[in-house]
Amino acid sequence: MTKSKYYLITLLTAILLSVVLGSSSVFASDTSSTNLAEATITIPLTQWNELKDNNARALSLIETSSAPLTEVQSLVMKQREELNEAHNTINKLENELMQAKLQSMKQEIVLSEMQNSLTELKGQIDNDKRTIKRLRMQRNLSQILGAGATIGAVIHR
Repeated sequence: MTKSKYYLITLLTAILLSVVLGSSSVFASDTSSTNLAEATITIPLTQWNELKDNNARALSLIETSSAPLTEVQSLVMKQREELNEAHNTINKLENELMQAKLQSMKQEIVLSEMQNSLTELKGQIDNDKRTIKRLRMQRNLSQILGAGATIGAVIHR
């Protein structure tokens, strides 16, 4: 319940208590007239005016509190819809983030494989360079030996 409803209930309770307490002396003095169809209550005019004012204030509070209550209810419903939309958006973004993470992990695996391949290729290139250098040295040595043997055969003849 809202504060205005509690206030209203308290106010109505106070009104009823004041009526009962104000009229209790009438009931105590008039116990013999229980046959009457309708009992009459006598209260001072000031109390009657106070009760009327309290009743008018209570009715005014009820009327003024019901309008903001419907506004608050519509605002709460609108906020609920906005929260649902935000929740749906968050779920969608979480799914997209998960997909992006999976794609990132796949790309990381591919990059790791490419790194391994490049490292392996670098090793092969280094081996090929050593092999080419060795083959050139062998070729140069064989040419020198061939030239030396040709010169030796020419001189020896």
